[in-house]
Amino acid sequence: MRRHAQQEYFRYLPVSKRDRRWDLYVTGTGRIVRATPGDPDAGHPEPYYYVWENGRALSEFGALFVTEDGGEFESEASGKKTVTAGNVVLLFPNVWHRYRPSKNTGWTYYWTHFGGGYAKYLTDRWFISPKTPVLETGLDETVFHAYRCLLDRVRCDPPGLQQLAAANVMEILGASLAAVRSRRSGTELDGLVRRAMRHIEQATEDLVDMNRLAVSLDLSYDRFRHIFKEHTGLAPYQYHLQLRINRAKELLAETNMSIKELATALKFESPYHFSTIFKKKTGMSPTQWRGRSETGKPKN
Repeated sequence: MRRHAQQEYFRYLPVSKRDRRWDLYVTGTGRIVRATPGDPDAGHPEPYYYVWENGRALSEFGALFVTEDGGEFESEASGKKTVTAGNVVLLFPNVWHRYRPSKNTGWTYYWTHFGGGYAKYLTDRWFISPKTPVLETGLDETVFHAYRCLLDRVRCDPPGLQQLAAANVMEILGASLAAVRSRRSGTELDGLVRRAMRHIEQATEDLVDMNRLAVSLDLSYDRFRHIFKEHTGLAPYQYHLQLRINRAKELLAETNMSIKELATALKFESPYHFSTIFKKKTGMSPTQWRGRSETGKPKN
């Protein structure tokens, strides 16, 4: 552990077998303030300390959040990338890489290294990828907050530090990916999605013509579907279907409507179609759901 000018700080953490079983653990974190080429920090231990000419490959993940000025990053998976303030740079296990600040300005960044199956899970499902390691988050306050909380916790060294730090890393990754999505869609498009969501939510018991809805928003259906799914995680039709299933659950629990009446009220093609979709979404038939709900009601 070392400090620089009351602003720069870093610490590497021990990791126990119990910590590794948690499936996400932190090996180090810190803040680098305006480091410049030609001024290597020999205080970092192997294998973290390296020289630009050689680069390095770590056995763990890493995430750097550049908050001032910028520099350059290079990896065998992505090639050379320019890095600026408002970028999160991801490092991946066994992927050769190197990075350095601009020799004219230096840079300031927060960083953390971590390992475990959770990060690999995100990689396997393409939430993060070695081919696109530079995330354009902007100087997002939620990302800032997650890094500051991690740094504060490491400084205080509370009981259960590893598990608390792991929660902060999850927040860093989640906030970074959310910031990227927000910047991609833009404020105007976010507003259009919210309008679409309100329209769909007000039509839970009706069929919604998604093509007509897209036209009303001055979007092609393909564009509308893309930004809606990016914002909500569901395509418009699936979002509406989930609302209809949720409404069916309420009606099953609160009324004596028959399955046929429910199917008609919620505009399903037939009782069979309704029951098939309901079971696919909930894991049980409408009748089974109603029976489960009945067992939880107080007796008169």
